[in-house]
Amino acid sequence: MLFIKNIALKKLVFIVFLCHFVGFLFAQDPHFSQSYASPMYLNPALTGTTLEGRFTFNYRTQFPRLPGEFVTTQIGYEHYLSKIRSGIGISVLTDKAGSAGFKSTSVMASYAYNLFLNKESGLRGGMQVGVGQRSMDNFKLLFGDQITPLGATNSVSAELGLPNLTLNYVDVNAGLAYYTSDFWIGVSGHHLNEPNFNFIAQKPEKLPMRISVQAGLSFRKYEVKKDKREEATAAFTPMIYYSRQGIYQQLDIGANLYRYPILLGFFYRAVPIINNYYGALVTQTGFTYNTMTFLYSFDMGIGQFARNTGGAHEISVLFRTSQSKQIKRKYKRKGSNYVAFPSMLGNVW
Repeated sequence: MLFIKNIALKKLVFIVFLCHFVGFLFAQDPHFSQSYASPMYLNPALTGTTLEGRFTFNYRTQFPRLPGEFVTTQIGYEHYLSKIRSGIGISVLTDKAGSAGFKSTSVMASYAYNLFLNKESGLRGGMQVGVGQRSMDNFKLLFGDQITPLGATNSVSAELGLPNLTLNYVDVNAGLAYYTSDFWIGVSGHHLNEPNFNFIAQKPEKLPMRISVQAGLSFRKYEVKKDKREEATAAFTPMIYYSRQGIYQQLDIGANLYRYPILLGFFYRAVPIINNYYGALVTQTGFTYNTMTFLYSFDMGIGQFARNTGGAHEISVLFRTSQSKQIKRKYKRKGSNYVAFPSMLGNVW
């Protein structure tokens, strides 16, 4: 009987510790170094900025020197509805953290309205609503009674009578963005409803809101084509991104240099800004071919913790369903006040 009580007590202590540890892991949202390549995740107001359909795929793997896998994947599609000046989209994000089977999945529907203030500027407002799930695989955990002086055993642990560690929740995000043809600034708020993210129902714990600010400039060089149209063939695009979620802060600052069809970029990240335990120097390269853009970046970690992680690799693929230049000429023929949103990738879109 005493043995059973000790097992129950250890189980309770483990569950409490585990939930606090999971809360630490999940208290901060995943972040893409190529944040501008996942516009709906960056700011809901950026849904449908390309005036036609756009597919986005983002893949990030980080901390390869640590046990387990730390992988974030996002797939999205967005489309602009010119008659109602609105962008709609849907995205799916999955995030796997470590060898214990921690997993986060969310499915979000996005909507943004485009208000043309005049012939030189516009204002976009967007919102996202969706569902999320956070879970952990109990069978990937290693308990004390599975360890011997000779190493881990294949026997089943007496501790596996744990509750089902799965949590479902509703999530709400929103954002605003002001822009001209060569400048933008936006602010977005994620988890506005602060859903519960604690596996223990009797002890709810709110997922902190993530507030972020994004801004950038686009300096473009134009060349006159044979049909007398001007087309941007080179661009320099400095950008800044700041976010705060609970006690966590992050600042990304850098620029992209684009010369058709090649893109190069360099960014500096500080996390947190003052006491830098994990920062990174981000280098990236990519190219554009017709309606597709491919990007690769590497995060070289700096700071007390980051030097031992192995950095991070990230790949993004963006694909437009048609040529936006044709749609822009159609707007101009109608004499509308349409203002094209500046490209965060440095090219014409």
